[in-house]
Amino acid sequence: MSASITLMGSFQPSYLSQFESWLDDHHLIGTFQTLTDELDAYTVVRVALEQPVSNDQLAPMKKALLALSDDTKIDHIYQSKTPCLDQKGVAVFDMDSTLIKAEVMDELAVEAGIGEKIAAITASAMRGEIDFVESFVQRLSLLDGLSSDVMDGVYQRIVHMDGIERLMKVLHHFGWHTAILSGGFTYFADRVQSQYGISEVHANVLEIKSGQLTGKHLGPIVDAERKQLLLANIVDNTGVDWSQTIACGDGANDLLMLNKAALGVALHAKPLVREQAPCPMNNLGLDGILYLLGASSAQIRDTLA
Repeated sequence: MSASITLMGSFQPSYLSQFESWLDDHHLIGTFQTLTDELDAYTVVRVALEQPVSNDQLAPMKKALLALSDDTKIDHIYQSKTPCLDQKGVAVFDMDSTLIKAEVMDELAVEAGIGEKIAAITASAMRGEIDFVESFVQRLSLLDGLSSDVMDGVYQRIVHMDGIERLMKVLHHFGWHTAILSGGFTYFADRVQSQYGISEVHANVLEIKSGQLTGKHLGPIVDAERKQLLLANIVDNTGVDWSQTIACGDGANDLLMLNKAALGVALHAKPLVREQAPCPMNNLGLDGILYLLGASSAQIRDTLA
């Protein structure tokens, strides 16, 4: 599929003429295709470009599109290439604030009565202000002595990300291999995996002794470098071409895998991540990825029927 810019959000058809003028100003020519219909609460328009943006112009154009997104509150997402939805591929996802609308470390901290203290460290790490591994060890140590009995209640109150079921059903219909690569914990990731039929999970293992968290973990920490390595291992093991890869996350510790995959989607991401990730998407849920793969609402509904 050719290079494209996808517009996502709530906007009137008249905006398309404004965007066409923006394309003219940037010496770009595109063919407009509306992917949504009257049944949808939002609008998605894919603009197929006659030719991809040159390497010299790519960075300034993406910066301009991000500024346009901020000004209009409409996502303007440039893709130089697009995986084929109806061919097998590999799709990997961060969990916290990506597959679920929570940071599980923060939720456990609430149970321990230190929610604000840990949440501040989490937010700083996700913004890329402090090292993820250092912050992970620091936050986890503060949970020493917390009863493991609270974890089921934490999971039960967590809200899952909009569009997760729709996305997973469509990807699995077309034979995609899916994986959770999470800096969170296996207790929660395993349950998300089970609920949506996700192919595999890689997350951090909590050490629990005598029914209490020890404030320590078992095995390697799933940080940015490990997520990138795990993605590469999964691609090797499945034999999928790199052109058929998707990575999705929201934090600074997701950037390496987002920039490695053919389609790297920063979902509702922090400012630093939006600036550095290939495809920042703010207005839709996880099923917005299906539109970035070129699917229309009608095609998605037919697949799910």
